[in-house]
Amino acid sequence: MSAGGLLAPAPTSGPAAGAAGSSQGGAEQPPPRNGLLVAVLVLALLATVMVSVLRGSYRDGPLEPDAPSPQGSLAAVRVLEDLGTEVTPQRRTADAAETLRAGGTVLVTAPNLLGAAQVDLLRTAREEGGGRLVLLQPDFVTATAFAPGVRPAGTTDEPTLLRAGAGCGPAAFGARSLQLRPVAEVSGHDTYYTVPDGAAGCFDHGDGSAVVVADGVVVLGSASLLTNDRIGTLDAPALALNSLADPQGLGWYIPSAGDPMSSLGPTLLDRIPGWAAPLALWLLVVTALVLLAVSRRHGPVVVEPLPVSVRAHELTIGRGRLMHRAHARDSAARALRSAASTRLAHRLGIRRETRRDALVDALAPHTELDAAQLHRLLGPTPVADDRELVRLAHDLDRLEKEIS
Repeated sequence: MSAGGLLAPAPTSGPAAGAAGSSQGGAEQPPPRNGLLVAVLVLALLATVMVSVLRGSYRDGPLEPDAPSPQGSLAAVRVLEDLGTEVTPQRRTADAAETLRAGGTVLVTAPNLLGAAQVDLLRTAREEGGGRLVLLQPDFVTATAFAPGVRPAGTTDEPTLLRAGAGCGPAAFGARSLQLRPVAEVSGHDTYYTVPDGAAGCFDHGDGSAVVVADGVVVLGSASLLTNDRIGTLDAPALALNSLADPQGLGWYIPSAGDPMSSLGPTLLDRIPGWAAPLALWLLVVTALVLLAVSRRHGPVVVEPLPVSVRAHELTIGRGRLMHRAHARDSAARALRSAASTRLAHRLGIRRETRRDALVDALAPHTELDAAQLHRLLGPTPVADDRELVRLAHDLDRLEKEIS
């Protein structure tokens, strides 16, 4: 085919011509310019899917048994399983009660979320089966319900180094020293409990102990003993593992709103999707910027005359009524004396800024009042009641008439 054939379309038709036309069109098309953008979007999509899949393989949250995050407890669970303790995550009170009836151990990670019916069921199951119940930082109501006499004795939000005393006994669980650090994602503080008669306590701080053992119930006062971030400090692993290890199995009970016996139904905030909070924050910032831009002044403030005029005597009467309502006798007397002094100074031909002594000296030759009386009349003499205020007004008026 000649060069002219390339510039003008050939009149031929058929499959051969169509194939030739396709080949020529493909050779003439420029390479796509957005290939890099498409590749970046595809990689970002794949990364998002991979993160979602990885995060979906475990449930992240405070003291979740399969969460590798700092607030999770995967490390403690793995060590317990290596020691022969089968750890079963539980989210229903009935499952935890069944473990207690079978003589096993149940850890309650959030005992403060238990309702009255849940507490009664777990307490009855422990008494029937003789299992061991481990409570992590229970409040006053839950602690006294499971272990009478054990109640919070104090809290701290600072890192604390505790050592086992000579009288710890079984409450030490093989640990000699603990470095407790509050976990903000769980509670934000550590709790210490009283030790009643017949119970054993260890790692004392102030009037309480961080670990209390009372009649098959173990109370742990710090969540840092079980989190991935803090379990490796000092003897925390020994205490956590010895208090939870059980050949018959460990029920890792996490109270949740999905439990049929739970008294914590999902609230409106629980139903809001996770992306709503960033969106609300973004809208708040945009609204603030818009209001800031709209509220900016575009010029100087324009002073406009008032549309009405008020007579002087009306303003005087209104001001007098306000002072009367507020019982501001001294303010009213000060205003009367100031106005009278200004008028008297003008009539005598002296400056307004003249001191009161000079005004009194100028008034003395023209009035029957002596200097002391003039000072008392024009000076800051307190006014006791309305009668004295009226008398002051009359005396000032008489003085002005006399000078006139």
